[in-house]
Amino acid sequence: MTASHLFPTSPMSASPEPTPSRQLSDQQLVQEICSAPNALEAHRRFEKNAAALEEWQIIFAEESNAGSIKLLDRTLGPAGVATSVFRGKSLWLMDAPFVSQSGPMGFHGGSAMFVDSNAATYIRKIAYQDNPSPEALNRADLINQIGPRLQQLNPYLYLWEALRSWNDETVARCKESVAAIHALSSSGSKLTAEWGRRFRAEFRESAENFATGLMAEFERNLKAGLFAGLEDQLDLMEAILVRSQIIELSSNKAKEHKLAQLVEYMHEELSTIMLRELIVCGDILLRSNRSRISRKLNSIQNHADPLALIRNCAWDMYIPRALDALTSVTPDQAPHVDFYVAEVLSFDGDVSDIINTTKLRAIAVHRPSKKNFPFFDSDVAEWLGNRLGPKRMDALSDYFLPEAFMDRARRRPSTSVRSILEADREELMQLIRQKKG
Repeated sequence: MTASHLFPTSPMSASPEPTPSRQLSDQQLVQEICSAPNALEAHRRFEKNAAALEEWQIIFAEESNAGSIKLLDRTLGPAGVATSVFRGKSLWLMDAPFVSQSGPMGFHGGSAMFVDSNAATYIRKIAYQDNPSPEALNRADLINQIGPRLQQLNPYLYLWEALRSWNDETVARCKESVAAIHALSSSGSKLTAEWGRRFRAEFRESAENFATGLMAEFERNLKAGLFAGLEDQLDLMEAILVRSQIIELSSNKAKEHKLAQLVEYMHEELSTIMLRELIVCGDILLRSNRSRISRKLNSIQNHADPLALIRNCAWDMYIPRALDALTSVTPDQAPHVDFYVAEVLSFDGDVSDIINTTKLRAIAVHRPSKKNFPFFDSDVAEWLGNRLGPKRMDALSDYFLPEAFMDRARRRPSTSVRSILEADREELMQLIRQKKG
């Protein structure tokens, strides 16, 4: 494998629930392969059906180091993480040409370590401050633990996040952060106070020239409307979180009933069932408190600005979905790249919790449509059944049938997530005021 460091210029938004693009039999084969107990068995299943799967690529995560694509999964302090959305230690790549070959076969992989706003802030502080704080230096030590990944840092996740408050001050701060990230990634050095002194003395001018060019391109893409899909995705995440809070605050029914209500809402009103988000919001409704985001939202009525808090949480939920979507890089977008693996460097505890509780066994990519189908390490239907019980799960089981999948796909183009979200925001704030009153 040859690694290729790519800089995507716009967030490749995953469909909330991929629209069927070929006959259902293909998707059933893909599901069978991605549900295999291990990568070797998945490979055998793909090889058996290679002729029918010529438009598909599967990236399968292996618990061991046996796969040729190695993964990083490192905890950085109490809240930090440097990881991918995949479980385990390595990946197997499967597509029709690869599984059909009899001898060694080379392939080119694109990869990057995407930096979120927290990590970018600390890199900028080391680069631009003469006397960085002990906290910044501590974070620098943690960042250095990613080793060679320091040469693969990518600022675009940070820039997409900054779009939520895009003004002159934000642009100036982003320019400095991009300059610092680029200089660190290019220098081959560790992030230290000494590196910061070298940046200010040697690298700053050329790094800021690079950042000026990248920011100009980014703003051209912004004006051209290339980031509209990002806003739609965040609306969808926020809609699920807001309705979860409405269900929680408006009813005294059992926790299991509330979770079933959320599934019904996704199917009936949003015309999609988003499995990762269901797991995260299920933790909130069941009050299992496995994640920091659930503890935060379970006391939302005590927050000064509940809707701003939810919007921030929606961004945190979007990050792993963006990493999923980056696997859909195709040869027409990057002619010399056969696959793409994105990792994230973050010091946001909510982000690390969401990724760690929703790790993937595999992702299947349908090349012509660029749709990706994530398969979770834990079976979501089993997860849901264990929490709802047999009776409630039976009542919802039709939602997980192929017919329901097709029904949601037909309804999705006419679904207005924005109007649902705006109405629910008002209802939630009324409920919060009543609780306080």
